[in-house]
Amino acid sequence: MRFGVMFSVVLALTLPAAAQQQAEDELPPLEEKVLPGDRNLQALGDIQDYMKAVTSLKAKFRQHSPNGAVAEGTLYLERPGYIRFDYTDDTPFLVVADGKTLNFVDYEIGQVSKWPVKDTPLRALLGNSVDLAALGAHIELEPAGAQGVIALTAQDNDRPELGAITLYFRKVNDTKGGLMLTSWAVVDAEDRVTYVEIRDPEVNVALEDKLWEFEDPRGLAKRRRTR
Repeated sequence: MRFGVMFSVVLALTLPAAAQQQAEDELPPLEEKVLPGDRNLQALGDIQDYMKAVTSLKAKFRQHSPNGAVAEGTLYLERPGYIRFDYTDDTPFLVVADGKTLNFVDYEIGQVSKWPVKDTPLRALLGNSVDLAALGAHIELEPAGAQGVIALTAQDNDRPELGAITLYFRKVNDTKGGLMLTSWAVVDAEDRVTYVEIRDPEVNVALEDKLWEFEDPRGLAKRRRTR
């Protein structure tokens, strides 16, 4: 099915049909939960410092999809709730979240699909903090022996069909909390993995409101950012 394949290529987020309506409420505040172990507590504190200090981000990205395809482009992120993937190749897609809704735009067939941001794994990336209580998140230090790397995995245990996300941070001395976000992996309900790595990040940059808009291929008015 064309849509299923394309969406796996972009973010691999699988959601129930009822979730494909625009959220009427704001992205909820994220809660914190203490994890056992001194090293885990320190790592959690570092991640929380990073999330609080880094409110916007611009970076190059490379996306590795479940079917082996690789796409590149520019990523724009602003918390809470805003993200945009601009592809620089011939990929006829756009992914943009406007604070409430994640929009998947297919310009080739003129289709727009929508999901509430709060009902996707990207909530862990786009919130102001780390939603450990609601998403059953946990921290792993130096996964697969990767020195200086902290992995935070988040999944809603009550709704596993929403998928899971793992954020990867590397220790860097000259950043808040001593961390830098380097990549993330999204696993959908069928265990398909989409991996996104970022490079040359610019943090706390001024981003224009028009980044959260898109040309609607269905001929409707552009989506506009609201506060």
